Amino acid sequence: MATLSSLGVGSGLDAENIVKSLVALERKPAEAIKTENSKLETKVSTWGKIQSAFSSLQDAASALNGADFWTSTKATTSDASVVGVTTSANSTPASYSITVESLASSQSLASAAYTAGKTAVVGQGTLSIQIGSYTANNAEPPVVTFNAKAAASQFDIAIGPDDNTLEKIRDKINSAGAGISASLINDVTGTRLVLRGATGAESAFKISVGAGSDPGLAALAYDASTGGTSQMSRTQTASNARATINGLAVSSASNTMTDVVDGLTLQLSKVSASPVNVNVAQDTDSIRKGIDTFVSAYNNVVSTIRVQTKYDEASKTAGPLQGDATARGLLSQIRNLIGNSSGASSVFGRLSDVGMDINVDGTLSVKSSKMSEAMGNLGELKKFFANSDAANVGNDGLSQRMKSLTSQLLGTDSTINSRTEGIKSLIERNKDKIERIDVRATLAENRLRAQYTLLDNNMAKLNGLSSYVSAQLAALNKNS
Repeated sequence: MATLSSLGVGSGLDAENIVKSLVALERKPAEAIKTENSKLETKVSTWGKIQSAFSSLQDAASALNGADFWTSTKATTSDASVVGVTTSANSTPASYSITVESLASSQSLASAAYTAGKTAVVGQGTLSIQIGSYTANNAEPPVVTFNAKAAASQFDIAIGPDDNTLEKIRDKINSAGAGISASLINDVTGTRLVLRGATGAESAFKISVGAGSDPGLAALAYDASTGGTSQMSRTQTASNARATINGLAVSSASNTMTDVVDGLTLQLSKVSASPVNVNVAQDTDSIRKGIDTFVSAYNNVVSTIRVQTKYDEASKTAGPLQGDATARGLLSQIRNLIGNSSGASSVFGRLSDVGMDINVDGTLSVKSSKMSEAMGNLGELKKFFANSDAANVGNDGLSQRMKSLTSQLLGTDSTINSRTEGIKSLIERNKDKIERIDVRATLAENRLRAQYTLLDNNMAKLNGLSSYVSAQLAALNKNS
């Protein structure tokens, strides 16, 4: 093919611009299709916004339908520095007077100080750790007995020649899985091995040294039972937390009491000189927040569809879905649903009964005073929103009906999905059209360039012949 710069040289015609103009005419239909595709892609994006708005509405409706939503509680404590409290789905409104008599503690042991520090050699052998509890009888003097939890509660730790230093023994104990944490504490007297168990009286422990172990390893033995051998010092005793709740004595191996009061978790932080009052009440704030979220999600759906389908007189511009019957139909569906009365509650039948009004633009607004009044009857308010009647859907609550509708609208065979997929298919067909136009335009350009190249060559030959004939005639005239 001739280069662009040479086309038309032989003929003297502006062939390059002629070819470009003719090819542009071939491609012109593609430009219109590209413009159409741009508008279609905007519609796909718009339907995505509508779908997202309906999805948020579905989530908000589902939240109102949850059984736990209407029974949620919140707890307050008169002194959070003594007793902290959290509620769960099983909590019921009640009041408790709690006195913390003691906190749960863990057994702690400390070895003698080693002046050589963490690399001090202790000895080889076997350390056996047993988890259990120490109890004393009522004899004089009392006899202390160690009661192991079970055979599985004994952990044998082999200390070899590469593990016999203070720091290596610390690491071996920490990796044994015995539930005992080991650390080293340094002061002016040297380095001590410190062992700490879990909280609770039954998480005490004893340490024995196996037969044949180096004498130095015996420095880590501990047994507080009568007649036991203890080389390590006990700095803290394992004990349960003790408290009284409404006069009832309770205890726990942990300072976090999760099973003492149904639905409550109590966090004991310090001993109290006087009772701490804990109150559990219905969490009306979270219920109101959920209703407000539902209203906001509904209003977002209405506003989104209205904006995308309206014609703005001021700017003389139309929304991407202006005149779209499908979008208008969706708006009509949810507005009809929200406006219909229901037999779900015998007290609240209409939106206005619970303080919800339909505005001129189709959105909802909530009258706080009226809603607060309705929340005084949570049982009927729950029915108004969340009642479900398989035998008669006319008795379904507002949020139940909205959930059913949004589930239909968001399904794979839904109106929204079908509309979106239809537009996407049209975009793909348009892309195929553009590709075919590009192919035709390229073929036309090749054909035109070939034709104008041939014209250039022929014109060049004719011009050459004309120049030759003119030269010959001039020569004849000169000789005559």
